[in-house]
Amino acid sequence: MRQETIKALREIVGQEYCQVDKAIRRQHGYSEKAIPDVVVYPENSEQVARVVKAAIEEGCPVVPWGAGTMAWRGLLPLTGGVAINLTRMKKIIEYDYENQTAYVEAGISLKELQEVLVEHKLYWPVEPLEPDSCTLGGCIATNASGPSKLGYGDAKFHLLGLELVTPTGDIIDTGGKTVKNVQDYDNTRFLAGSWGSLGIVTKAMLKLRPLPEKEGTVLIVLKDLEAAAKAATTIRNETLPVALELLDAAAMGILARAGYKPNSSGVGVLARFTGFVEQVDVMIDYIKNKYQAAVTLDEEAAVAVWRARGQLFPTLAGERGAILINAAVPFTKMLEFLTKARTELDKSNIEAIMAAHFGNAQVHIMLAQAPEAYAEVEKMVNSLADLAGSLNGMLVVDNITDMTLARRWVESRGKAIFEIMRRLKTSIDPHQIMAPNSKVLAYVTRPVS
Repeated sequence: MRQETIKALREIVGQEYCQVDKAIRRQHGYSEKAIPDVVVYPENSEQVARVVKAAIEEGCPVVPWGAGTMAWRGLLPLTGGVAINLTRMKKIIEYDYENQTAYVEAGISLKELQEVLVEHKLYWPVEPLEPDSCTLGGCIATNASGPSKLGYGDAKFHLLGLELVTPTGDIIDTGGKTVKNVQDYDNTRFLAGSWGSLGIVTKAMLKLRPLPEKEGTVLIVLKDLEAAAKAATTIRNETLPVALELLDAAAMGILARAGYKPNSSGVGVLARFTGFVEQVDVMIDYIKNKYQAAVTLDEEAAVAVWRARGQLFPTLAGERGAILINAAVPFTKMLEFLTKARTELDKSNIEAIMAAHFGNAQVHIMLAQAPEAYAEVEKMVNSLADLAGSLNGMLVVDNITDMTLARRWVESRGKAIFEIMRRLKTSIDPHQIMAPNSKVLAYVTRPVS
């Protein structure tokens, strides 16, 4: 990057907030080679827009950055350019508790946000697996959800509007403060989940909910996958959990390493309920009467088990790294997929765990294998992908640079989708600078390996 451009960036955000130190740049990249040329920390949306325009003039990539907790799932290695870290932008501009809305800058962490909202017994019902560190903008860009997706859905369902800096350096607003606020395309929900490839979310108008009167968590540990899957199916069909997780025996072992030690070994079913006291009590009592192994966790134990659930992947990965596979099948095929996938995993000599958002029929398969060594497990992963496909589902690998599986799945929907996405990207980002390595779009242009 030219020194003139770095000088211009320093004039925009200030000397202190324009960093070329390699250690800081490395925190916003993936290896010694795949890092940005410079990291800037803007204070407001106007500075973000000016940084984007400077990048256009330089002709370099721009990558929005929050806490970085999900970047490894959505961005391929960086190719220089500017990383725009939004964590200085953390103001709550308006908190209208009577209308149950909040207008908030994108760099605030969810933990900080929820601590303010709870003062009036409100909250934003999005709970990714890293709630203490992830930023609001990151949640919106990735359309985060986590285990509570079963009860509350994705982030985009709890948005009323956005402020966005476009890839041309313009500032636009979508939506508004009312539920009915769309006269054209539903741009708010279109842009949420685009992983920074179509613009940078700088502010969001949030739709809040009242805090539930009571929350309760039940843990059932059963002898095998079949028994656990049947119990989880019953819980999904006969009660109203907001989160319902199934952890295979290997995952239960990692759960203990992550900080929560269950009283027995086996396959775990973890269910959380929220609502009025009577409502939660009735559902928990129903489960305990039906399953002798069901245990109601006290508040401290519940917090510990859900925190440990969120730490499964980093605990398994350690310093060597791990491969994260994401599969989805029709709900009625969950048991078949889980049992056949476990059989396939057991054939290998690699430590592997399965943790399912059971109510949504989504399965995370985690392999204790460095992502750089994906070729060594590619044959097995292809078998799992074929299994998911045979059950009318899909399977992708989240944190590798090989786009073959993702491209194959999208291509099966019709090759014309590639041209549609190219046109969308080109029309919105004519300079092709905004998060050019986002996985959302990378499989469109990258050839099959």
